[in-house]
Amino acid sequence: MKTTKENKTNLTTPGHPMTESEFLSFIKEGEKGPFISAAELKKKFDLWRKGLEK
Repeated sequence: MKTTKENKTNLTTPGHPMTESEFLSFIKEGEKGPFISAAELKKKFDLWRKGLEK
């Protein structure tokens, strides 16, 4: 998953639910992002953990 810094909309505001069109556009925007395989994610995670052990 990737965070975006371009979207300034707070999606967790209580009492202000997202409309269906906002939800669908949020999903479509996320699908455009870069994806990596599970094996590559595990490799990156292991490298990150080794960096913390120093």
